[in-house]
Amino acid sequence: MRIGLQQRGAVIWPEKPPEYNPPPPAKDTFAGGGVLSTIFLFVDSAEISDNKSERTRRKGTHMDMESPQQGGKGKGLFGLSLAGGGLKSFSQLAVLHDLEKHHVKIDAVAGTSMGAVIAALVASGLTASEIEETLLEEEREFADRGVFSRPAYLLFQHVREHNNGFVELQNLQQMACQLFEKIGCRMLSDCRLPVAITTVDIHTSELIVFTNKPEFFTSPTGDWLIYPHDIELGMAVAASCAFPMIFSTASLDGRQLVDGGVMMNLPIPLFDRSLFSVLLSVSMIYDAVDRQLESPFNVAIQSLDILIRQMDRQLTKQADIQVNFPIEPQLVFKVGAGAEVIAIANEMLRNNPIDYDLLEKHRQKG
Repeated sequence: MRIGLQQRGAVIWPEKPPEYNPPPPAKDTFAGGGVLSTIFLFVDSAEISDNKSERTRRKGTHMDMESPQQGGKGKGLFGLSLAGGGLKSFSQLAVLHDLEKHHVKIDAVAGTSMGAVIAALVASGLTASEIEETLLEEEREFADRGVFSRPAYLLFQHVREHNNGFVELQNLQQMACQLFEKIGCRMLSDCRLPVAITTVDIHTSELIVFTNKPEFFTSPTGDWLIYPHDIELGMAVAASCAFPMIFSTASLDGRQLVDGGVMMNLPIPLFDRSLFSVLLSVSMIYDAVDRQLESPFNVAIQSLDILIRQMDRQLTKQADIQVNFPIEPQLVFKVGAGAEVIAIANEMLRNNPIDYDLLEKHRQKG
């Protein structure tokens, strides 16, 4: 018999999914959690052109995980929240490098979609440089497989096989599982830091959270389910990346799962605020697209991005420090632009540095 979790508001994971009846009206998960102070980096992004080595884990990069009791409630814990955004999320490497440079220790991390990939790599114990190398290598492999390079063929396969996405999620899941096994972090329980990864049940409209340390993450209003079992890290990440229409849905325990960004693209609310003195969010909200959108694909991506952007704007208010890289939505699936996205984000951060005195002030305030 499977036992769910009911800890600090987490909802019990049911024995089996409920009948797919229309869900009751959702509670307002964005209310509360007043903002102490913020830094928002809205900088004009530059145009980005179109134009397997063995990794070693660096021991001692992060301290071993402590329970909230060991770490002390409200004793300066630092949480990092990483938004989803496809290739745009590569910009988050700039923040990881900067935090490392300033010797800021990450105590827990949460991520959605591509942000979940990066969060999982952080939780596995890799340094910022190792994460950057890993992501660029995986991007090259993704390009070599030609996942997005044959749209006509993918459309034909989609129609012929009645897939619910243009690209089989299994391809992404296989790559992710191989990656995390290679770096010695095959299972979620292998992560060295507390991590939370989001996905959504497309039928019940429930936000589902994969985490190795549920005591660090809580739903004060019971708005999400915590998956109570260990799971391959690659499977959890793939479920979080199942972008509707592009990737097929993930399957888990009879549930049909899609990208966590459908409900919580920036997973700031997951953190138990009684444990964390400082929460830093990294998003990719942009103000507007200053050109005509020609293709139906870009129109669809832009439309969905508008919805996600509005959610992200609300969720950033729950962070103490907000970092935003305004990168245009057409780069979400632009495989090959990763290195340039990182370079532009580095430049943005140099021009608009994080106020580490403010971060330390929040930490001391507890």
